[in-house]
Amino acid sequence: MRSTFAIQAVLAMAPLLALAQAPSGFDDLARGAEAALDSDPAKAAALYKQALALRPDWPEGWFYYGGALYGLGRYPDALAAFEKGIPLSPKNGTAWAFAGLCRYELGQYEEALRDIGKGEELGLGANTGFETAARQRAALILIRSSLFDKAMAQLQPLTKYQVDSPPVVEAVGLCALADARPPAKLPEKRRAVVDMAGKALWAATSHHPKKAEEGFKTLLAAYPNEPGVHYARGLFLLDLDQAAALAEFRQEIAANPSHWPSLLVAAFLETRQGAPERAIEYAAAAKRLAPPSYRWLSDAETGRALLAMDQPAKAIAVFQESVHLEPGNAQTHFYLEQAYRLAGRKADALHEKAEFVRLKSLEDPLSLPGIATGAGH
Repeated sequence: MRSTFAIQAVLAMAPLLALAQAPSGFDDLARGAEAALDSDPAKAAALYKQALALRPDWPEGWFYYGGALYGLGRYPDALAAFEKGIPLSPKNGTAWAFAGLCRYELGQYEEALRDIGKGEELGLGANTGFETAARQRAALILIRSSLFDKAMAQLQPLTKYQVDSPPVVEAVGLCALADARPPAKLPEKRRAVVDMAGKALWAATSHHPKKAEEGFKTLLAAYPNEPGVHYARGLFLLDLDQAAALAEFRQEIAANPSHWPSLLVAAFLETRQGAPERAIEYAAAAKRLAPPSYRWLSDAETGRALLAMDQPAKAIAVFQESVHLEPGNAQTHFYLEQAYRLAGRKADALHEKAEFVRLKSLEDPLSLPGIATGAGH
């Protein structure tokens, strides 16, 4: 499977540039390598290596050579090839993403995410299999850090292809359950739960609500006590019935008190449902349990609850801490602006509003763990 998409990706690139005035030996090697790329990647790699010895400034050669090596599972060599080719053709997004895939296989996760992101920025080309592989690997890296919302954002563009391959479903299932474990470390029973949750949430993400509803019903019937299943169904219900969604999150919290994504989303909904005191309890628990990257959101939900209780002065202190933790997030400034305005601090409110507008133009809308909700509006 890995070899297939690697070969498809390199073949999807533009044809070899005209090689007029090149040495005849180079011409023969380049043509032979291209001809062997699909049927015999080992031979192609050997021929590209010889051709590149004659012309080391050939960017397409380094790209195809790296792709052939990747398909053979020779990840260190493939990465070295892409690192030599990218400076010669720095706007080749596919080459950047390929380098990221190599780094993923080598366990260089932070660098892999950086390179795949650069590839996405420049464009991943027209090969669906390659884009799927790049986005799925990036999602798995984000899942390892419990960044489930960002992982889903990586996978969501694949809905336009109606992709539901097992690796994508698996990644979506981990997001649905808020399970940060690597797939290889999941017990067999948990794999089945991840698969069912992934299929159900991916159906919802792909705009197939009936299929999603049936999927979640089947999941709950089969595994009612598995961690994360009530959270997953709550995510599905968020845009359909917030009271029913909150009931699912409460069930998850009752069974798994350390499930911090449920605590965060429940805090948001409790304030909306008129129970800000309970929201504060949930947000405080989430702050103790959530990874550092989500603690600002715990403060934000506490502040929102305090505003609902008509305590803007207390809310200001909490929102200020949220801004301190996440100064580049537009939403933190939006909440603080609200609190300042309600407290009658007009100048401070105007300052925060301006910062909100500035940052909002630079970032995506706020997402809660696991799924985008537009929580601030």
